[in-house]
Amino acid sequence: MVASSLFRPSHFKITLRRSAIALGEKKKETLVSLGLHRRMQTVYHPHSPETAGKILKVKELVHVENVPVHAVRTQTEQRAERKASRGYQVDGSRMGALSWESR
Repeated sequence: MVASSLFRPSHFKITLRRSAIALGEKKKETLVSLGLHRRMQTVYHPHSPETAGKILKVKELVHVENVPVHAVRTQTEQRAERKASRGYQVDGSRMGALSWESR
């Protein structure tokens, strides 16, 4: 029973798709209360009537998915997933073997 609850959707994954620049203050305040500040930003909120009501107020601006607990990511995790690989690997350094450092 515990395993099935891990895969049942329990959070909203909310992504701001459109800007609220030309819209009224109420819609802007609703986005701020959801934690959305810029386009393509994603936040996660647990299912609740309050969150569902906020989403309905700005439904034209956001994309919403239902996700299970194991799919919820913190801001740090999201940033790490977006970060590109370095493209190279440092094996060692020869800086200690330079002639002016041997004194």
